[in-house]
Amino acid sequence: MQEELVKLNEETRRLMKAVRLMDAPGKIIEELSQKIASLVEDAEKHSYKGTTAQGSLKNDQNPIKRKNENPSDFFPYSPAVGPLNPIAPPLKAEVVAAGNYKEIRATGKLDGVYVGPPDLVQGGVIALLFDDIMGSVLVVNNCGAMTGTLEIKYQAPTPIGKELLWTGKIEKVEGRKIFVSAELWEDGTCKAAAKGIFVKVAMLS
Repeated sequence: MQEELVKLNEETRRLMKAVRLMDAPGKIIEELSQKIASLVEDAEKHSYKGTTAQGSLKNDQNPIKRKNENPSDFFPYSPAVGPLNPIAPPLKAEVVAAGNYKEIRATGKLDGVYVGPPDLVQGGVIALLFDDIMGSVLVVNNCGAMTGTLEIKYQAPTPIGKELLWTGKIEKVEGRKIFVSAELWEDGTCKAAAKGIFVKVAMLS
C-alpha cells in the first residue's frame, strides 16, 4: 500500500475533523477555504475517472483473492475500514480464527466527524460500519456476496471519543444465503447488534 497515499488520507481526516469542529471568525474561515480550494484543484488533476471499487482504485483486484489479509488490505478504499478513504474512521480490523468460520474484530474511536445526537455516534454511521465489517467476514471466509437484508437493533447510545469494539461472524450458510451477525461494544456494554442476510454473487467469487 502506497505510504504517501496513506499519509495523505490521514492528514485529510485531520482536516475533516478540524473543519467539522471549527469555531472561528468568518475571515479565517474564508482564508482557509481559499487554501483548501487550491489544494483541491491540484488533487483533481490526478483523479482517476474510470470504474472504481472499495477493493482497489481501478476495480482491478478481487478482494476474495486477498482473503488471507486484513480488511484494511483487501478493502483499502472502503468508507468504513479503508485507510485510503478519508471518510473511513481509523479503525484497526483483524481476522480471528474461531470455530468453523473466521471472525472479524475491529477497534478504534469515532471522532466529531461522526456525531449525530450530542456527543453520540450518528446511527447511520453505525449501520455503515456494521455492513462493511460483516462484508469483511464474508471475504475472509471466501464468500463473494452482497447485502440482501440488514437488521440493526440500537440497544444504547454509542459515545464519541471512546474505544469501541466491533465483532462480526457467520452464523450459517444455506445455499446462496449467508447469515451474518455483528455486535458493537463499549466498555463491556453492547451498544448495538446486527443481523444480515447476504446473497452469493458469481461476479464476486
